[in-house]
Amino acid sequence: MTEQHPLTDDKCFEIWSRNLYENEWMRAAADWQLKQVIEWMRDNLQDHRYSGIGIDVDYVIEALAQDMRPQQQEDNQ
Repeated sequence: MTEQHPLTDDKCFEIWSRNLYENEWMRAAADWQLKQVIEWMRDNLQDHRYSGIGIDVDYVIEALAQDMRPQQQEDNQ
């Protein structure tokens, strides 16, 4: 199974462009943004791991990644 980004060409067209190069840039930007969110979560939620709040940072990050990029999980199994 080939990996297909959830931001498909059709979705890119709805948002902005039918240009394949621009679509690749849009996908790269979406992936970069997800990585930034994960880094922020690691940096900011880590402090709460043992503070009594009970946040399992690794679980939250894995769940977010699964919801945002489900095809990557399917392809890697």
